[in-house]
Amino acid sequence: MQNKRFRQWWRNGFFGLHYDLHASKDDTRLGAELTPAHLREQLLKVRPDFVQCDCKGHPGYASYPTKVGTPAPGIVQDALRIHRDVTRELGIPLSVHYSGIWDSRAIELHPQWAAVDRDGKRINPRPPQSSAGIVCPRGPYLEQLMIPQMLEIIDEYDVDGFWVDGDNWAVRDCYCPRCRAEFAKRTGIAKPPVSSAHPDWPAWRAFQRDSFVEYVTRYTQAVHRRKPECAVCSNWMYTMRQPGTVTAPVDYISGDFTASFGAERAEMEGRYVDGHGVPWNLMAWTFCKTHETSPWQMKTETGLCQEAAEVMSCGGGIFLYNQPQRSGWLTSWHQDIFAGVARFCRERQPFCQHTRSVPEAVLLLSDAHMWRHNPMPFCMGEDYFGVEGALHALIENQIHTDVLDETRFLERLGRYKLAVVAEQDPVSRKVLRALEDFARKGGTVLLTGAHLADLCPGLAGVKAAGAARQEAWHVPAGDACVSLAGPWRPVRLSGATMVAPVMLNQQQGKDETEFSAVTTRRTGRGRIVAIHGDFMRNYLLCHHPRQRALVRAMLDSWRIPWLCRVDAPAQIEVAVRADKGRLLVNLVNRAANPTLTPRLHIVEDVPPTGQIKVDLRLKRRPKAVTLEPGARKLRWTYRDGHLKTTVASVDIHRILTVAL
Repeated sequence: MQNKRFRQWWRNGFFGLHYDLHASKDDTRLGAELTPAHLREQLLKVRPDFVQCDCKGHPGYASYPTKVGTPAPGIVQDALRIHRDVTRELGIPLSVHYSGIWDSRAIELHPQWAAVDRDGKRINPRPPQSSAGIVCPRGPYLEQLMIPQMLEIIDEYDVDGFWVDGDNWAVRDCYCPRCRAEFAKRTGIAKPPVSSAHPDWPAWRAFQRDSFVEYVTRYTQAVHRRKPECAVCSNWMYTMRQPGTVTAPVDYISGDFTASFGAERAEMEGRYVDGHGVPWNLMAWTFCKTHETSPWQMKTETGLCQEAAEVMSCGGGIFLYNQPQRSGWLTSWHQDIFAGVARFCRERQPFCQHTRSVPEAVLLLSDAHMWRHNPMPFCMGEDYFGVEGALHALIENQIHTDVLDETRFLERLGRYKLAVVAEQDPVSRKVLRALEDFARKGGTVLLTGAHLADLCPGLAGVKAAGAARQEAWHVPAGDACVSLAGPWRPVRLSGATMVAPVMLNQQQGKDETEFSAVTTRRTGRGRIVAIHGDFMRNYLLCHHPRQRALVRAMLDSWRIPWLCRVDAPAQIEVAVRADKGRLLVNLVNRAANPTLTPRLHIVEDVPPTGQIKVDLRLKRRPKAVTLEPGARKLRWTYRDGHLKTTVASVDIHRILTVAL
């Protein structure tokens, strides 16, 4: 391709736009109002690094005049052609939104391609809103429709990428004859299980995951054979929904976080996806609604900037999801909002893009835990609540935290100062041995969960003293207590010492039991701390300030030699990054005014924080300290290996930049 900007655009693209329509049989005016002049005018407002436009959505109808699949009957003008011509003229790579596993039209025409449930019925992903439309990844759909259609789009439009939607998150357990036969061939198990309680269930679920990875591998390889520089991404593949090593030949990782409260999803996904060390971005929905009967409403520029800040502070790229009118018209004031968000992101790009995380605390996302408890092959049920609660408890105490799956956790554990395993079950013996070794060498381990006396009694230094209890329990905190829902586990000390007892009511000096809520076991130069109940799940569900303060008190008592400590209110999140010759302390303000509620989802204003103190442990005196963007010089001191400075306030996102 002649334009150098198109080469590996997915590595260097920092800010993008995504337009999809999910064309259907009911459309009558597709492309009718889209002109090159209109598209050019709107794109020049925003000047994105890349654009993704519609080609085929979940209904399965193409919004361009396909000869391979089913074109929507209402195509007035070829909008894909206009997008291709204008983006090429402006030097902008063009990717397309293509729905993969979810294709209702394909199933309507070819019922034998469908994924079916244990009763042999076709699977409907979102009843009653849609018709049945999940294809089997082992069926003819891939070779007879999906790959030929992708190659058609490359040949006719010379697109630069495919962002495949409706893929892993649409997968369900398929019991069709193809899957039954292949499962029996690979495992020797004649009859697939239908319940997670069956001993063959792990093998069945592993087969379902393998089927999907093989499906993605085949279409990605086909695209790369036809056009090697055409980037392929499967939405949400290799994110928290599908943890593990990247084995399919996708070019980058991506996902669209929730329409409402997107910043909360971005903070978790960004910290996990960044750990793969491959290019990644996340998509923010630019609209949301508070109830199924409410119309979709555009978010504010301020709210979108806050969501973008979460992604940028983790080192990722950001793009915005907007739906054109059915005629292809781009609402001009929407694009004006995006232009403002783009300016916000561009100002921070030099301090965020291509940076790397600096190891401080690490949180394990156990692959085995996710696979055992997921309600669907690729999904997050409530069993990830402990992990997310632990992340919130740490970052709301300004502890920079990475989230790693087992492979990367084992590879990198020795670089960190604190390792947290929060309500993960099972956890492999390799991980448990690595945690013991990590603590002996001076690290601090924090374990939480009502199952620890069963999972790792030696590591925690306790023995079970009865079954887990579901009743409420309380933990002393200062002169008060933290109240928690069950379960919690009665334990006896076996090498550990008690830090705090379980209380069955809220009065210290009266309601303590003989059982330990929090224990610590010293080993070598480090320690292993255990909380014997679902402490972090409780934190996710209530975010009680006293519980957060208890975590802060424990962190302070351990005297961990952090690189970065920040004295700030809970709404400030810290992400410590680095690139060549610079340390970059991202300060993200998650406050919202008015306060968000179940009926108020749109961030109107982010109130400034007031004074924030930063203490960095550095081996040598820095060359310069500035607050970015804007190169604002700060007063600072360097004494006894500590750089100390004060930031007057943070609006949405600022980066303390230290030249080393």
